[in-house]
Amino acid sequence: MKKLLLIAFTLFSMNTFAQTPMLKATKLNGQKAENSMKFETSNRVNLKKANSTNKVKAQAAPEGTTKSYYTDCIESVSQVGEMQRLHVKYDIVFGNDGTVSIPNMFLRTVVGEDIYLKGTYDETTKEITIENNQEIYNQDGISLYICPMDYKTKEPLSTASFKLSLDSESGIYYSAEGEYLAAFITNGSQTEVYTYCTDLYYYPTELFPEAVSHKYTYNDYYGNSKSTTVDIVNLGDLCYIKNLMPEYPEAWLMGTFEGDDLIVSSYGVASDDNALLFGTATDFVDNCKFTYSSSSDSYTSESGIELTDYFYYPGDSQNDEGYYFSGSCKNMTITGKSTTAISNVENSNKDVVATEYFDLSGRRISNAAQGVSIMVSKYADGTSKAIKIMK
Repeated sequence: MKKLLLIAFTLFSMNTFAQTPMLKATKLNGQKAENSMKFETSNRVNLKKANSTNKVKAQAAPEGTTKSYYTDCIESVSQVGEMQRLHVKYDIVFGNDGTVSIPNMFLRTVVGEDIYLKGTYDETTKEITIENNQEIYNQDGISLYICPMDYKTKEPLSTASFKLSLDSESGIYYSAEGEYLAAFITNGSQTEVYTYCTDLYYYPTELFPEAVSHKYTYNDYYGNSKSTTVDIVNLGDLCYIKNLMPEYPEAWLMGTFEGDDLIVSSYGVASDDNALLFGTATDFVDNCKFTYSSSSDSYTSESGIELTDYFYYPGDSQNDEGYYFSGSCKNMTITGKSTTAISNVENSNKDVVATEYFDLSGRRISNAAQGVSIMVSKYADGTSKAIKIMK
């Protein structure tokens, strides 16, 4: 049995902890870490801080037809568990020669945003196949490469293919249920999975209404009152919310509407290798209820619930190994009731001639199932629109 490559410093931490204050997580203390990868403390390899001279060479923008998508997936956060990374915008380039260039989705704060994963497009099956063993980072004998993963063993599946299937009516690309794409780290003789994603969905941007900005106030970790804005994309029963924790302005969380109130889910990805969680003084919670008040036209978070980032740090000469956070938000208030905006393609003004439902694996179902489903509305002019719904 091969010896695992054990990691001393996460790539993310080495690039940001010098600028971000770290607070030991004595209150939120890792109860949800049972699904994370557990590494031994011996034989760790010291990953040095990434720099521009040793990264994989930036690629020229590929040629072809560019299509914009919003991506949702489940992504692992080291030593914490699986979280939702939501509503990330990517441009996929479809070449005239059957090639496809997909922006790399792993550890972009380290490897850069100009690395593409190469793939091929099959005109017959309408599938995208991502090529195996593509390197995205290389420094001092340590490299990261992309490959499908066996979830049980956490081993690379070098001969397998990771595919994205197309729902031709909605234009959504999605990965098969139970398939995992991973970033593996290696020094040439030892290899370990660093992070992975599953339930990968690419939604055409035109399926979404415009985000609406709302005034947002909260108290930070030190009790200071702060004010900014959040963006909400309203999809009916569901919504996406951005900037609830302003230290991570591009992080989205998912919400559901229960009557007038808004329930925001925990377990999001704040940024690479960093979770975004709701919790009390002693534990994590699955969600936070924002109660709507018509008199103040605002949503207010539950008393005693705070939103925090959360990450594992193995320690060095100055810091002990453990779980940390850099701050928190509580007493959160969003002003203005969220209403469904008009889609970019103005589908809301068209006549619906048929409605179909799909589960998250792309299988057609008779009606919306418990949990999250995809509803595809077909219009009289031949266009269609897909949104997520929750029951």
